[in-house]
Amino acid sequence: MPSFSKTFSQPWLRGLILGVLAFWVVTPASFLTLGRFLENRALDFCYQWRSASSCPTDILIVGIDEASFQELRHAWPWPRSWHALLIKRLREAGAQVIAFDVLFADPTSPQEDQVLATIMQEAGNVVLAQTFEVVQGPGFNRQILVTPLPLLATAAKGVGLTMVTPDPDGVVRRFQVELAGQQTMALLVARLFNPQCHIPSSCSGLIEYSGPAHTLDIVSYYQVVDPNYPLPTDRIRGKIVLVGRMLEAALVPQGQADAFYTPHYSLTGQMMTGVEIQGNIIHTLLCGTAGRTIPDGPRVLLFAVVLIAAAYLFARLSPLSGLIGLLVLLGVILSGSVYLFLAHRLWVPPVLLSSGLILIYGGNSFGHYLLAARDKRWLRQAFSRYVSDSLVEIITSYPERLRLGGEEVEVTVLFSDLAGFTSISEHLSPENLIHLLNEYFTTMTEVILNCRGTVDKYIGDAIMAFWGAPIPSSRHALNACLAALAMQEALQPLQDGWRARGLPCLTARLGFHTGKAIVGNVGSRDRFNYTVMGDAVNLASRLEGVNKIYGTSILVSEFTYQLAAAEFVFRELDQVQVKGRSQPVTIYELLARREDNIRFPWLHTFAAALQDYRQRQWDRAERLFQGVLAQRPQDQPTLCFLRRLQRYRQDPPPPDWQGVYILESK
Repeated sequence: MPSFSKTFSQPWLRGLILGVLAFWVVTPASFLTLGRFLENRALDFCYQWRSASSCPTDILIVGIDEASFQELRHAWPWPRSWHALLIKRLREAGAQVIAFDVLFADPTSPQEDQVLATIMQEAGNVVLAQTFEVVQGPGFNRQILVTPLPLLATAAKGVGLTMVTPDPDGVVRRFQVELAGQQTMALLVARLFNPQCHIPSSCSGLIEYSGPAHTLDIVSYYQVVDPNYPLPTDRIRGKIVLVGRMLEAALVPQGQADAFYTPHYSLTGQMMTGVEIQGNIIHTLLCGTAGRTIPDGPRVLLFAVVLIAAAYLFARLSPLSGLIGLLVLLGVILSGSVYLFLAHRLWVPPVLLSSGLILIYGGNSFGHYLLAARDKRWLRQAFSRYVSDSLVEIITSYPERLRLGGEEVEVTVLFSDLAGFTSISEHLSPENLIHLLNEYFTTMTEVILNCRGTVDKYIGDAIMAFWGAPIPSSRHALNACLAALAMQEALQPLQDGWRARGLPCLTARLGFHTGKAIVGNVGSRDRFNYTVMGDAVNLASRLEGVNKIYGTSILVSEFTYQLAAAEFVFRELDQVQVKGRSQPVTIYELLARREDNIRFPWLHTFAAALQDYRQRQWDRAERLFQGVLAQRPQDQPTLCFLRRLQRYRQDPPPPDWQGVYILESK
């Protein structure tokens, strides 16, 4: 310790050590997934900060969208003669290039294929899509190039890859015009549209997005082929026309819609379809506005110079002066990075460099705050006996929060209780009852805390918990759903132990809701409790009880579902109006994590049955519900709906019924 103190008492040596240490922390981090993730988030902010450019006038997207499915009334795949008609109409209207972001890999009828091939050959300006299909097996990973039908490929003007390359966080920010030796569709279309535009095969960079999803000029497929209301030719003449899927819901057998995250997603909440991304890449190539990222060599040199110089400066300043200097440097770095991107399309990642400066400042100020750190440790030890670890962290960091009051935040609230516990408890001795509850509460509490939740209170056999406070988290709904599945899994060993000891085998019901709530300290000046209050709490409590009606274990509201649907599998169950609320809420049953790859083949049948039920198609709904039972015997929600169908046949709901089930009791 003396040598440590002596070293840090010399400003120049302390600055050198901290500067080198920060450099060796920040530089490797910039090549790791987490570092790239942080820098990419900052890049997304710059994308959003930049005002949307004017809509490209030379690109038109023809969307294979839900409106077209409704108008044309035909399942996918559509007859290729329709695509031939589309090409004919586009060519007659003066389209300069027509590109299909649709894979025509399999043959249909010879007549249909020949019609499309003939029209493409006559048009002479059609580009088709190809892609790579990844085949994985034990010890190998192979890419197979999936090309269009040879008849169609020969008739086309060109065939290009339509694959996009998301960053490791799943967001599409960058492009390449050549992948695995194959040219992309964007490159072929740009060269065909403007032969004088020189685009090297090594071209790559940041996509110059015109704006968020639906910024480009978009029309529906059916609008082009509609003979009665033809699209004005000035929407088409002289343009690049891209044809592709614009589906928010998957209406095709291939499954999910062709949509991707872009830098604008976190602001708008809208994904962008693949054909829109192709349009933005083409516009970037034609305008020569691809963004650049500073190469690794100059970036590492920049880290070294800035960090060591800043460390030398901070070592000679007091903590307060150092803080001011830190803020000035952070402002220069962040504003400079934003300026270079907005004005010159050069991306200089600022997050890790800023983090290195903060690390240096923190290390340099370490000696000035030893006493405060000691006091904080004492405060943590004093309160850790009474409150959760997360709340202790808030108390030690912000002692001023030890007062009455709260703040409104978005949280996910859980209510859980044991099914039939009241009647079961009547037959247990007090000792067995307390022991059983302690076992249950201990296990469930550990699961909740491990999933970053806060246990609010125990009410009899019920548990109330919430996510999103006191530590804010954008993943509060995801962590809550993860905890729900883990709680059900952790209940299995408990049930086995109870069964072996001759005790009742209890089951748990869980209800989740996400919404705004007041979170804070409630009570008297001397004794208070950190809790959550509001309508979100009441609805979560109601949903826990709704499990009894449908025979389910885990129910979530539509608001929780919207935040967690990407990572978990749900079943849409019903629209209910709970007691005490005037607005109905859609409820979902949580089934599994998507990454567990568990299949539920009956889900589509149940969804179709639910749709027919809401449309008063009682007979068709009953047949579909019976189909669910054939795949999943004794499915309790299905049995519930079959009983409800019998009642509605005898006593139909009123004419203004919208499929909402009104719950009379809590």
